[in-house]
Amino acid sequence: MRILWLGHNLAYPPKGGPLQRNYNLLKEAAKYHEVHALVFDQPASRPSGVTPADCVEALSKFCASVEWVPLPKDSFGIGRYWRAVGGLLTGEPYEFRWLRSREMAKRLQRLTGRIQFDVVHADTLGLAPYVSLVPSAGTVLNHHDIESALVQRRAASERSLLWRMFWSREAAHLLAAERRWCPTFHVNMVVSDDEGQLVKSSCKESRICVVPNGVDVGYFTPRPDPGGTRLLFCGRLDQLANKGAITYFFNSIWPQLSGRVKNLEIDVVGKNPPAWLRELSQRDPYVHVPGFVDDVRPYFQKATVFVCPITDGGGTRLKILDAMAMGMPVVSTTFAASGLALRDGAHLLIADTAEMFREQIMRLLADTSLRQRLAQGAAEVVRQTYAWDTIGHSLVAAYEEAAVRNIKGVIDR
Repeated sequence: MRILWLGHNLAYPPKGGPLQRNYNLLKEAAKYHEVHALVFDQPASRPSGVTPADCVEALSKFCASVEWVPLPKDSFGIGRYWRAVGGLLTGEPYEFRWLRSREMAKRLQRLTGRIQFDVVHADTLGLAPYVSLVPSAGTVLNHHDIESALVQRRAASERSLLWRMFWSREAAHLLAAERRWCPTFHVNMVVSDDEGQLVKSSCKESRICVVPNGVDVGYFTPRPDPGGTRLLFCGRLDQLANKGAITYFFNSIWPQLSGRVKNLEIDVVGKNPPAWLRELSQRDPYVHVPGFVDDVRPYFQKATVFVCPITDGGGTRLKILDAMAMGMPVVSTTFAASGLALRDGAHLLIADTAEMFREQIMRLLADTSLRQRLAQGAAEVVRQTYAWDTIGHSLVAAYEEAAVRNIKGVIDR
């Protein structure tokens, strides 16, 4: 089959979140079918020194063609705020206004004029309107997370009444958009059963296929237990869920924990660390903040315990899977591990209060056999369930189902 991937990023380098998922899904799809990618370039998603040409070169190693379009100029700076305000007046979610581009529509029409596609993959809800420009194709809508639920949680956590009202209104607009668009696709692709239920709760007629997030088990391989007293947190630090998690950790967990564990250290690895965290690392010699790194594996190799105190966000946390693939014991909130086929005490330790988080970390630091047992169980479940080549079969099955439903004229309306 010929697959058209409509994307909102250039999927390279595959480090964290949507980039990691998209790069590997594109690679897996290309093993079985002819894949053409037409995507927006998000400069903010590319590390310094990585150009769109670099991304195209990397993706062209397995994609039949790769084209990109710049985001509209008013997607940046003060222009994005005007877009947001306009959405409040029209009822259209920011996600749709942000990705509206005449250039994208023109490029898409030229591409479909040359190639007949069997399936079109829209990689986020805001790209749904472009799908009508791809004639006679099966349709797949990918959900990295469920946007309306994600934004509603953000509204609930806001202290400012004005922002809480803004995000609540945006969540309502997104929910209306999901109800409109999700049933028009032959397949809605989600990362977990939990997120599938969120779609079904508002769009009962939508067809759901679960294609989990995964890990490159050839890249992230088990390491020996290094012992010691070193913690690790990884994640892009300008992303809302990660910012909230690391703020919670250093406000509520670290002060007492570092006082109880002699010479306890932590590496906080991720792009764009906040100023307060950099200042803390200058005051506290046991807090290390290297920022973005090309290869996170050396940090996994020397850390004793991986911590994931995330309490908000969407999708599933890829860094948990990366850590587990490397045989690292993990302490996580229930929320951070939601959607993953993991059991407390068998694959990781769950902690939903600051005190429990401290206790679970201290248990692991003191018990080598517990660390090794959890690491072995976690590495096994990752290999069996979350290796990208395994997930690739689910992805291809979703595409093939969309193509068949299209041929049969079946759509859930």
